[in-house]
Order: sequence, then structure tokens, then C-alpha cells
Amino acid sequence: MPAFRVGNERGGLSMAVAVTGASGFIGGAVARALQSRGTPVLSVGRTDPRIPGVRHIEWDITSSVPLSVNTMAGRVESVVHAAALVHDWGSEAEFQAVNVTGTRHVLDAFPRARFIHLSSSAVYDPYVHHVDVHEEAAPLDESRYAIAYERSKALAEVVVKRVRPDALVLRPHGVYGAGDRPLLPSLLATARKGKLRLPGGGRRRTTLTHIDNLVAAVLAGLERPDVKGAVNVGDPEPYVLREALNTYLARVGADLLEFDSMATDLALVSAWASEKRARFSKSRPVTTRFAVRNIVRDRTYHLGRLQEVLGVVPVQGLSPLPEDQFADDENLTQRIELDWESFDPSTMENPPVKE
Repeated sequence: MPAFRVGNERGGLSMAVAVTGASGFIGGAVARALQSRGTPVLSVGRTDPRIPGVRHIEWDITSSVPLSVNTMAGRVESVVHAAALVHDWGSEAEFQAVNVTGTRHVLDAFPRARFIHLSSSAVYDPYVHHVDVHEEAAPLDESRYAIAYERSKALAEVVVKRVRPDALVLRPHGVYGAGDRPLLPSLLATARKGKLRLPGGGRRRTTLTHIDNLVAAVLAGLERPDVKGAVNVGDPEPYVLREALNTYLARVGADLLEFDSMATDLALVSAWASEKRARFSKSRPVTTRFAVRNIVRDRTYHLGRLQEVLGVVPVQGLSPLPEDQFADDENLTQRIELDWESFDPSTMENPPVKE
């Protein structure tokens, strides 16, 4: 786990924490980390995460606050809001219901609790390169966003800031690690015969966020309730996407890939056609313009507030090693904790994730 400096000597968190979306990748990692530290954890959401020692209250956050949640609210000192509809395809109404209205409902349910909101780098301008972008660059006017997901995450931040100006808003980019299905595994599932075709060849620099770095930011935010506003979260140094993918494969003993390049204009036109077919057939597109934009443009973020204000010292989860060290470095393999053996590309449908 990455290091973070705490402001007291309590030897662990003492507050009771409610976690929304604990059945998902990020919320589950947060709930397990808190539980392992002896912190009372209340899971709130549609699906019971079945984490030993974690109490669950069923609640679809698109609906009004139920009595069962109201009854427990007075016992909760902090809330980690990780529940969200996370995908690059879907209706405006559904994204608004889950990510905007749902966030408001959670704020209303716990009016006196410390509030940590899991947002996304998707709130930054989708049409330009992101080079060491600072937090004040977002959110933008909703008309600037290209898709419903981006727009809903930005509007959710607006709601959080208006209702709870003392809230902490975390903005990770490209979260990966044990249990990740939407990011690296879905990209690798598109490879054919050892070759992966990427728009622009996958040569742009991008920030990725190991799940341990994001969990460390949450824990630090709970220990430091005076920290408010937006904080970018990521591994300390950006990656070149194609290199990060092969590092990922090497760490788990899989064959490395060759990369082929697709012209950006061609990739965008192909994605547009895929989206059009999906609308007609009421299915999901094979690829989207959102995905293409995030591959062909730099996506790097300034991490000064993460390190200096929250006191998190992030780890470089996919740091390349000399080739002869890959097989022997068990410590790093365990640190990355990639669940590759259980991943079957033939069953990968990359469905929308409502955590």
C-alpha cells in the first residue's frame, strides 16, 4: 500500500464509515481496506458486497432515502461515495439519475458526515490534450462535454460543491489493479494473434492510477477532514500506454504484444460508425469516440495536492523492469495483484458498471 502521513498517533481510523458502491471495484477496495484496519464499515447500495464484517443496507440511490439508511445516518461520521454508472455509452437520463441525482440523495442521507466523493478525470476538457493538468481546470460548462458520462460526473461535482463545500473530491484517471475489468483487460481483449491495433499506436503519455494509490488517498482524506476540494490521483509518473500494457502482461507471465497503429481520423470515423450502428440495433458499440480521444491525446495530471496536501506518496504500479527481472520479482507481482488467470477475454462484454 502506498504511504501517507497521518496527523495523529491513533494507530488506525476510529470513525464509522459508510461506503456506497462497495460491490464494485473501487468501493470494494476501500471497504476492505477500512475493514482490515478495524474501522466499522457500513455498505450502502443495491448489491451486498459480502465482505466479512461489513454490514450492508440495500438502497438504490436513484430513489429517495429509505428509513433504514436514515436510522443509521447518525452513527456515520464519514461517507465515501463510490457508487456511479461508469461507462462511455448510455442514455443521458440513466447517467443523470445515478451520477447526479444519486449523489444528491447520498448527500441528503448523511448531512453531517465527512464526505469524500469519487469523481473522475473525465470532468476535464475532452477535446484537448491534458498535460500536467491542475484541479482548477474543471468542471466546465456542461455544453463542453461530449458524452453523458462526462457531463454527469461534472454536474455531480457541482452538486457536491454546492451542498457540501467542505467535501473532498478525488479525480483518478485509469484505475487498475486486482479486480479491474473495464480498463486494461478490456483493451487487451481486443488483441488478435499477438497484435493490438491502437489509434495513434498508443504512444501518448497517460496517467494511470493503481487502486492502492486511490485507496490511500481515501484513507488520507478520512484522517484529514480539513482537506477539501478536488485532488487528482494517479501513479507518480505518466506512462506510454503501449509500454504499460506490455509491463502488465510481463508481470503476469503472459506473452507480450506487438502494436499496430491506426490513424486518428480513421479511428474516430470508425468509432462514429460503430456508435451509429449501436443506436440502430440498441446494442453497445465496439468502440467509441470517447475511448479513441483518451488514447490519441495526452492524459496527464498534476499530483501536487495529492502529495503535499493529502500527504500521499503514490507508488509506480507498472514501473518497467529489466526483462530478466520480470520472472523473479515476486514482490512486485504481488503488489500489482493482477487477477489475470480468472480473466477470460471470450466472455468480456465490458458492461456498464453501476458500483
